[in-house]
Amino acid sequence: MSIYSPLRLEPSLHTRVWGGRTLANRLGKTLPTAEPYGESWEIYWKNTLKTGGWAGKTLGEVIAADPLGMVGRADAGPEYPLLVKFLDSHDWLSVQVHPDDDWAQKLEGEPRGKTECWYVIAAEPGAQIAYGISEPLDAEGFRLAVQQGRAKSVMQYVNVAPGDFIFVPAGTMHALGTGLLIYELQQTSDTTYRVYDWDRMGLDGKPRPLHLEKALAVTRYEVNPPAKVPYKALPGQARARLIEGQYFGLEKITLRQDSAALDTEGRRAHLLSCIQGEMRIEGAAFTPEPLRLGDSIFMPAGIGQYSLHGSGETLLAWAR
Repeated sequence: MSIYSPLRLEPSLHTRVWGGRTLANRLGKTLPTAEPYGESWEIYWKNTLKTGGWAGKTLGEVIAADPLGMVGRADAGPEYPLLVKFLDSHDWLSVQVHPDDDWAQKLEGEPRGKTECWYVIAAEPGAQIAYGISEPLDAEGFRLAVQQGRAKSVMQYVNVAPGDFIFVPAGTMHALGTGLLIYELQQTSDTTYRVYDWDRMGLDGKPRPLHLEKALAVTRYEVNPPAKVPYKALPGQARARLIEGQYFGLEKITLRQDSAALDTEGRRAHLLSCIQGEMRIEGAAFTPEPLRLGDSIFMPAGIGQYSLHGSGETLLAWAR
């Protein structure tokens, strides 16, 4: 019988100039100050566990103590390679780009870059994202556009709605627009090269720094790249595969007062985030655990078979 159980982590909350209060109003997060909050880092290796015998330890400390049972790999280090976030895009994020693994190692000495993906939980009518460029440009052409104040005019803008899924490979210039609540799954990296910040001040009243030269080096200059990734559940199934790529996989599980059988197979952890309704996690070796709107839970690899019950939508992520 498994000795493992679902683990809740204390989210890491981050103020952002583009944030708001949706993390509290929609997802029930407790925001400690009246400042605008843009990010809730839900599952992150430095977050502290709230439940179980490891309560008070960081996720990374627990993985280091039992890598095979936690993530299914005896050689795993404490830094879990994925980060799950909720984002409140109350205002436009900066136009930015992230390096891939090679560029991150070359420019920053970091072990990995940042490929990410977004699932749109909620969107105001007419909400948009910026995604890639809209005309043939190379690095010199984009530099000239920035110098001439045309950076925002050479971006591709895409309308988005709840339920849309967007894959953002490293090197894709992008920005989330106004009025979006987003689930983000990404490589564990915070390396961001900011290109344009809409001529606004940061929370400290000063312009936020730009990183144009590094951005120009790492950008993929594909014209009008496709942003949305189509997906659908198989007939009669509650699960829809959104992506299974080089770094991560992601599924959406939709229940209507029914259940879904799941299995870590002892090979990988499951990262669960409820984005609608309320569910319940059941397994033979642990007490049923509620999974409510805005909750994220780390399911250790050693759990094996378990099931979800209830009504709503949950995103299930895993590391590749």
